[in-house]
Amino acid sequence: MSKTEKPISTIKMEGLMRSIFLATILVVGAASTALGQAPEPALPPNYATSPELHDGMAPGMKATELSPKVRIFRLVFAKGDDVASGLAEFAKKNHLTDAHFSAIGAFGAAVIGWSDRPKKAFKVVRLNEEMEVSAFNGSITRDKDGKPVVHAHCVVGLLRNGAVYAGHCLHEEVSLTMQLYLTDSEPLPATN
Repeated sequence: MSKTEKPISTIKMEGLMRSIFLATILVVGAASTALGQAPEPALPPNYATSPELHDGMAPGMKATELSPKVRIFRLVFAKGDDVASGLAEFAKKNHLTDAHFSAIGAFGAAVIGWSDRPKKAFKVVRLNEEMEVSAFNGSITRDKDGKPVVHAHCVVGLLRNGAVYAGHCLHEEVSLTMQLYLTDSEPLPATN
């Protein structure tokens, strides 16, 4: 046997290893093809994929079909404006009945609250500095006397340190601008 020749047992072992390796690749490939996707690596702790959604998992949900009559407005608030007061006034003048809104902008002052049901009040934080409004959304409905009721939530980030606050927006004053999109719909009459 020359130096370049290998013993038959080594050749057989290399052949066997090659066969196992190729078989493994084929099995993994076949499984991936059968599933229609490449295998995904395991996720590290504290990570999750999007949950699967299933019918019948929200038995308490109620729906109201709204009329095809929909009005959409763009409102731009200026420095010093009180957004909730402006929305209530706009709702009164434009006869809004069932509206929702979404906005972004900046506040120079805000009062953000969290509902404390036993006290029938809001626990609040008062902010009197520049803040970026990442989200300002809510609804406008009518109370039993027909007066507009603005219910707004917000998420703000303080420019000073990046601290984020979120909750019911009880008072707000625009510092630069706020762009708000509002959609109003009239509910269809109830059918029995």
